[in-house]
Amino acid sequence: MEGAFASGEALHNDFGIAVYKNAHVLWLLFCSDCIACVCECAANLGQIRAMKSPLHNAVDGATICAISTAPGAGGIAVVRISGDDALALGSQVFSKNLSVVADREAVFGRFRDASGTLLDEGLALIFRGPKSYTGENTVEFNIHGSTYIQSEVMRALIEAGCRQAGPGEFTQRAFLNGRIDLTQAEAVADLIAAQHAGAHRLALEQLRGGFAKEINALREALIGFAGLLELELDFAEEDVEFADRERFDALLADLLSRVSLLAESFATGNAMKEGIPVAILGAPNRGKSTLLNTLLGDDRAIVSDIPGTTRDTVEDTCNIDGLKFRFIDTAGLRNTEDAVEAEGIRRALEKAAVASTVLLVLDASTDSNEDVQSKIDDLHLAKDIHIIVVWNKCDLAPAPAVDACLNTIALSASSGEGLDDLKQELVNHYRIADQGHQLVVTNLRHFEALTSAKSALQAVRDGLTKEIPSDLIAVDVRQALHHLSEITGAVHADDILGHIFSHFCIGK
Repeated sequence: MEGAFASGEALHNDFGIAVYKNAHVLWLLFCSDCIACVCECAANLGQIRAMKSPLHNAVDGATICAISTAPGAGGIAVVRISGDDALALGSQVFSKNLSVVADREAVFGRFRDASGTLLDEGLALIFRGPKSYTGENTVEFNIHGSTYIQSEVMRALIEAGCRQAGPGEFTQRAFLNGRIDLTQAEAVADLIAAQHAGAHRLALEQLRGGFAKEINALREALIGFAGLLELELDFAEEDVEFADRERFDALLADLLSRVSLLAESFATGNAMKEGIPVAILGAPNRGKSTLLNTLLGDDRAIVSDIPGTTRDTVEDTCNIDGLKFRFIDTAGLRNTEDAVEAEGIRRALEKAAVASTVLLVLDASTDSNEDVQSKIDDLHLAKDIHIIVVWNKCDLAPAPAVDACLNTIALSASSGEGLDDLKQELVNHYRIADQGHQLVVTNLRHFEALTSAKSALQAVRDGLTKEIPSDLIAVDVRQALHHLSEITGAVHADDILGHIFSHFCIGK
C-alpha cells in the first residue's frame, strides 16, 4: 500500500492534481481489485526506476590481483588486489596484518612468498569497501619497478589464493557494484587513452557524471508518463485516461529536442576525440603540400613545381593548443584525362565531404579575379562543414578583397607568415569551452542509442497525433526508455559489457 501511494504521489508531482484525484476515485470504486492493480503498477514503476543490473551476481566472488602500472621496468610499480579476501590474502604476502590497518592508511613492510623468501620492501595502502574504487576491499602494494619483483609478487599472490584479473575487471566491478555507471566506466578508458588536452577534457567531464545526469533526467521525465500509461492499461475497461495528452506532447517535444542536440553533437565530439579532420583543397600548385608540411612542422608531403605531384591523399596529425587536428593534403582539383590523377581528385572530394573543416587554398598572385563563392559551390559540401578560404603566397601579392561573409585567412605557407592566424581560427572554432554548458557525445555506442531513442520518441509522438491506443504507444515508450537506459548501463546485454571492458588494460 505504501508503495502504491508513493508512486501515486510521484505521478501527481509530475503530471498534476487531476491525475492524483482520478487515481483516488478509482481506488474507491474498485477497492480490492484496485489495490492489486495499483500495487502492481507501482511495482512496475519501481522496477523501471531502479533498473537493477542483472549482472550483479556475475562476479565469481574471487579476489583478483593485477599489476596496475604500465608494463616494463620503472621506479615504482603498483599491484592492486580487490575482493572480499583482499586484506587476508594480501597479509599472506605482506609482513603486517592488513586487517588491523586503518582505512586509507599506508604502512611500510616487506614482501615474501610462501616459502618465506624476501622479495621486496615497500608500502601497502588499504581501501575498505564499499568506499573503494571497486566497492570491495582493496589493497594496493607499492613495490620497486623491477619486472622480476613484479612477477614474483604476483606469483606469490596467486599462490595465496588470488586470481589474475581480466582486462578492465576492476572497473567492471566498480560498475556492477554501483560505484560508477557505464558512461563513467567508458570515460575511464577514454581518460587513460587521451593523447591531447581536448580528449582529456571530454573524458574528464564524462567521468564526473555530467552526461549520465542528463540521460537520467531524460529517463525520469519519461518514466512518469510511462507509469500513467501502465495505469491506463490496467484500467482499460473503465475507459479512463490518466495521461494528459497535451502535456505529454509538450514533454515529448522537449525530450526530442534534447536527445537530438546530444545526437548531433557526436560529429564534433568524435572528431575532437579522434582528431578533427581538416581537408586541404585547391587547384594544382597553390601550395597545399607546403601548407601541410608547415602545419605539421615536417616534410610529410612531396613539394614540386610540377602540377599534379600529389596523386593520393597524405594525412597526419598534430596538436594545436590542446586540440588534435588531422590534416589531409589532397590532389589538385582540375579537369584531367589522366586516370590516376582523376582517381586522386575523386578521393580529394571524398575526403572533403567527410571533413569537419575544409581549407580552400587559393594563390593570391594568380587567383585574385576568381569567383571564390562559385569555387566553394562547385565542391558541393554539406552546409555544416566549416570552410576557410586560405589566400596563400601573400608574400608575393596581397590577398584580394572578397565577400565579407566568407571566412578568409591570408598567409604564406613557405615563410610561415599568417600561419598563427589560421591555427587560432581552427582552435577558436572547435574550442569545447565555446559550447558553454552543452554536453558533447564522443562515443559511438551512445550515439546509436540516442538515435534509436529519438526514433522511438518520434513514434510515440506520431502515435499520439494519430490517436493510437495506449497499449501501442506504451510499447514505443518502453523502447525509448530501454535505449536511454542502455547508455548508462541501467539495462544492458552481457556482450555489450564484454566488448566495453575488453578494451581496458589489465589492472584497471
